[in-house]
Amino acid sequence: MYIAFYEAHRGFAMLGCLATVLWAALALIPTLRHQPAPRLWKPAYIAAMATTGLAGITGLVIVWMGAWLTHVFPWLGLIAVALHGAAGVRGRKALALGASGTLAIALVVQIVTLVAIYGLMTVKPF
Repeated sequence: MYIAFYEAHRGFAMLGCLATVLWAALALIPTLRHQPAPRLWKPAYIAAMATTGLAGITGLVIVWMGAWLTHVFPWLGLIAVALHGAAGVRGRKALALGASGTLAIALVVQIVTLVAIYGLMTVKPF
């Protein structure tokens, strides 16, 4: 059971990164060109938030199943999921208001957070 949750966690994390990059591209590129964002940004946004949330939930299951609670990386994962979610909400609101600067910052925070935490979780230098 542990291995199944571990593999699901890895898969959701990878899908979360890909969906976040897709959401960022669909939201930011048209905004920078002063064009309306395509309607596909909503499903991409939902996919990014859902897969990242599922990665967090499966990560929590792994923490309790594998007795990882005393380690550092589960806490970094929780912080990353929270930061990704907060930046995603801010980016969605900025897209609705047409604030391209705020949208760009929120999307950069989302992508950098996921790429950094994905790298840290893969290498686990702590």
